[in-house]
Amino acid sequence: MLLTAALLGALTAGPARLAPPAHAPVPRHQDEEVERLMRAATTGRAVVRPQAARRLVELGPRGEERLLAELGPDGMGLAALGPPILEALGIARDPRLRAALWESLGDADFPWRPSSARAVAERPTPAEARRFVPLLDDVLGEVRTAAAEGLMRSHGPLPPLRAVLADEDERVRRAAAVALVRAGDRRPLWLLFEELARVDQWFERRSGQAARILAARALESLGVELHGLDPLEEPDASSAVAARSAIEADLTAMLGPRPELLPQQRAGRTAPARIGLELRSCREGELWLRWGADDQLIVGQGNPAVVSLPPGTTARLEDLLTAGLAAAGPRRMYGTPGCDLEQLLVRGASSETLLLVKGPEPVAGLRPEALQPAWRALVESLPTASSEAPADPRLVELRERALRILASLGGPVAPATTAR
Repeated sequence: MLLTAALLGALTAGPARLAPPAHAPVPRHQDEEVERLMRAATTGRAVVRPQAARRLVELGPRGEERLLAELGPDGMGLAALGPPILEALGIARDPRLRAALWESLGDADFPWRPSSARAVAERPTPAEARRFVPLLDDVLGEVRTAAAEGLMRSHGPLPPLRAVLADEDERVRRAAAVALVRAGDRRPLWLLFEELARVDQWFERRSGQAARILAARALESLGVELHGLDPLEEPDASSAVAARSAIEADLTAMLGPRPELLPQQRAGRTAPARIGLELRSCREGELWLRWGADDQLIVGQGNPAVVSLPPGTTARLEDLLTAGLAAAGPRRMYGTPGCDLEQLLVRGASSETLLLVKGPEPVAGLRPEALQPAWRALVESLPTASSEAPADPRLVELRERALRILASLGGPVAPATTAR
């Protein structure tokens, strides 16, 4: 079975706290309320940490001085504070804390960059608007999403937001669409409208339904009447079709005829997949790959890029994975929950799920050696930079990107052509 949303949230929440640097000792403090909130924000239960962190920062100078002491004079203690405190720093008043957040966003090795991005995007100033523009090209979708929101809240330029309406990550597209509408450009309402027809799945996970729910909420928050649309209903249900027709009529009256969308903005069904790799790296980004029984490679979710593979590719990969899983033994989860996740799904003659999880620090030998031949074959089935000029930008250097993400998760995967 796939991970539930709740379990996935726990797995991607990261470790409670990294050890503070030895060179930055934290002074003892006598403020009992500050210390209690500090403990709850760093070592408390997962549901308590964000609330405690927020209250700590809301104390003003009392809480902020405590956090600055933890940071140390060189700011090296920022990562040790953990995501809940980092995100709460978005409301901090001390400019030194905000400067530390921006500095962490420029460090590719900082493990909690999405949290820093969400923090600076919460209450940005107009003077910071231009600083969000480079983040729209960040390797992490969560950072790009926060950048779109920060650019809107800081009243930044709109052209960069329009460019990311074609982003491969649906969270980025949705955030950019909402940001543009709130900034006065209502045309991206059509993009949100298209999401109401999503029917895709990631194996047993109903990703299309989740997208419909989020799009409906976004449209409603932007003042669009939903005409009784229930996003839980299948899009081809008569009531859903009628509601979308009414919404489309309203948007047409407001914006003019429905535009022709870019190919990467269309959503639809794809053939059932037999093999899947869900890759989530806190440093290198995310990648969703599926290999179908029809020998098609499906890249991405919702509106994927599709590549035709040589006949028999999927069956050959299934055989390698079946042999590798048998050689690896019965264990199907390796590592400890953290911000990195590598999940293999095989849905052929038998149903298998293999999960590798860890925090931001490298873990030697996390991926079983018996699976390396199968992983090499999966990677080598991907198009390379030298392939015939792929029309979809998501396919450019796909193999190289997969290798970088895999290396950050379970360790390097050497292509068979270079392995000795």
